[in-house]
Amino acid sequence: MKPISSFSLLLPLTIFLFTIYCHHTIAIQSANTDLIAKVCMHSAHNDICIASLESEPASQKADLHGLALIALRLATSNATDTSAYIIQSLKNATIDPVIEQCLSDCSEHYLDATEQLDDSLAALTAKGYGDVNTWVKAAIADAQACEDGFKEQGGNSTVLSHRNNMFKQLCNNALAAIHLLAQELS
Repeated sequence: MKPISSFSLLLPLTIFLFTIYCHHTIAIQSANTDLIAKVCMHSAHNDICIASLESEPASQKADLHGLALIALRLATSNATDTSAYIIQSLKNATIDPVIEQCLSDCSEHYLDATEQLDDSLAALTAKGYGDVNTWVKAAIADAQACEDGFKEQGGNSTVLSHRNNMFKQLCNNALAAIHLLAQELS
């Protein structure tokens, strides 16, 4: 009779443990995909909500509070990027004066929006969901004021329209997560 080697005992055990690990990982990802879908059901732009949240690797293991943080950070990052775009656009020496004024106003609006989202992150950490809701809605109002400024001045509203709309959609994704968090507390 041949003795059983430790390798022949470890191989099936290793395969078994790997299989359990893979099933567990798939179950966690599936559960988080369901949570993301649940959050995004409450957002006006479901497809953008899902795509943006799933683009962040941390969302695969995040709970509802974590998804709300991710959504706020995505909106904040977008506001920061838009601010940088506006500042770069203002450096153009051949810019039309009306557009320049509108961009200058928008620069202020996006600085305010970024500060409001920073306040939202702090409020979310403190579980002040009502405050988060207020600050995010104020940030959305800033993006809308930027858009309205172009329309009122007869400027080209398409200069920042896409960026304004994307920012508002990302903020609405955060509001959807905050809404669910607030419901959980009730």
